[in-house]
Amino acid sequence: MIKKILIIISFLVITTGISYANTHEKKVCTGFGTWTKDGEYKIIRSNCITEKEYQASLNASDYLCKYYQKSIWKESEREFGKKQYRFTDSSLSKINSLKDEGKALCDAGKLKDGEAKLVEAIKIISHTRMN
Repeated sequence: MIKKILIIISFLVITTGISYANTHEKKVCTGFGTWTKDGEYKIIRSNCITEKEYQASLNASDYLCKYYQKSIWKESEREFGKKQYRFTDSSLSKINSLKDEGKALCDAGKLKDGEAKLVEAIKIISHTRMN
C-alpha cells in the first residue's frame, strides 16, 4: 500500500514539474544563420519575441501603417527593389510623396487616412512594369 502511495505521489510531482516547465513563455527567434568551417551553425541576425508580443504587434492599431511603409521601402527605395521595377522619375517621386504623406498622417493618429495614402503608393508600385 505504501509503494502505491509513493508511486502516485511521485507521478503527481513529476507531472506538476513538467506542467510548470511548460508554462514559461518560450521565445521564437527569426533570422538567418550560417554554417562555420568548424561545422557549427551560428545565428548571425536574430529577433526573438514571445507569442504574446507577436500577437500584440499584430493587433496594434498602427500595424498596417508600419507594414505598408516597410513594403514601400522594400520595393521602391531599396536597391534590390529599384532593380526589379522600371520606375520613372515621376512615379518614384509620386510614390515617395504619398509615402511621406501617409507616414505623416499615421504619426498624427489619422491611421485610416494614412493607410489610404500608403495603399495608393503600393498600387503605383504594383502597376509598374517589372524588368
